[in-house]
Amino acid sequence: MEPRPPTDGHVADQLQSETRAFRRTARRLRTATGSAAGATLIAVFVVAWVALGAATAFPRWWELLVSAGVPLITLLLVVLLQDAQNHDSLATQLKLDELIRATRGASNRMMNVEDSSREDLDRIQEDFRTQAESAAPEGVRHPSPATAEPAER
Repeated sequence: MEPRPPTDGHVADQLQSETRAFRRTARRLRTATGSAAGATLIAVFVVAWVALGAATAFPRWWELLVSAGVPLITLLLVVLLQDAQNHDSLATQLKLDELIRATRGASNRMMNVEDSSREDLDRIQEDFRTQAESAAPEGVRHPSPATAEPAER
């Protein structure tokens, strides 16, 4: 067994890869369905499915499989995508919390801002906008990304 490098006692030093079957399967499916090969496979399957229907005069069993199968597959993919979004969002939030914690002068109160109400978030955003405008040179305005107008094409 290899010796572990010295650590500073941070909880991230003890991270382990996810070993649960659901998480491993979900990660593989997300990667496969989000790739060009996955899109090609789905397109080939749809063409083959329509060809099978046409060759068999679109029987009732063919319609029932489409009617029941597509919603179930869609639900499965929605659950997998939501799981991925939740996982990635939490990981990103934890990374941002670590940056806030490690940055001198940053307010640790911001580490729990994701638990705030929408009104509180709007108020904080307005406060940041006001601070940015007061720090900007005269005549230069820095809109926040959430309120910036899209560039004309």
